Amino acid sequence: MTPVLVSVDKAGDLKLGRKKCRLHKKADIVKVAKNYGVPHAGKRTVKQLCGSIKAKAKASNDGMNNVPLAKLYPEAAKKQVAAKKRAEKKALNKKVATNFMKGMVTKRIVTPTRATIRAVMPMPKPQPLTKDVARKRIMAMKGLNGRNKFSLVNRLSLNQHSPRKVVRLARELARLR
Repeated sequence: MTPVLVSVDKAGDLKLGRKKCRLHKKADIVKVAKNYGVPHAGKRTVKQLCGSIKAKAKASNDGMNNVPLAKLYPEAAKKQVAAKKRAEKKALNKKVATNFMKGMVTKRIVTPTRATIRAVMPMPKPQPLTKDVARKRIMAMKGLNGRNKFSLVNRLSLNQHSPRKVVRLARELARLR
């Protein structure tokens, strides 16, 4: 069997080669586990095997390749640090500029009108109107003469129209007079 590179990534997951341990087939993990001396490798689950291999590898520290790249490639690490500092400085300058521009702009205060309030807030559903309430409203209207009041109340009593419709008609007549 070819030797397998065993490592632990930043998240703490065990990796066999390039793939995470839990993504390998059980047969492959059993082979690696036997190389590391895990007892009863065939009878354990994949999760248990990965945990055992991880513990053995950390204890022996022989297959772990967690050498920081900065030690292997110091020049590249220096360039990377410098590039990171430049990016942070550029982001800070951009943030300062946007905050400055926000401070320069005056904010316009918009007062809501009736139309905008109605558009935002739904109107409540009108309550049902009874015949008695409609009769009282019609009789209290000042712009109607006696004959019109009588004919509207008569329409209510004969159930020709709904009470709401009769009151609306009375308002319209009162407005016209």
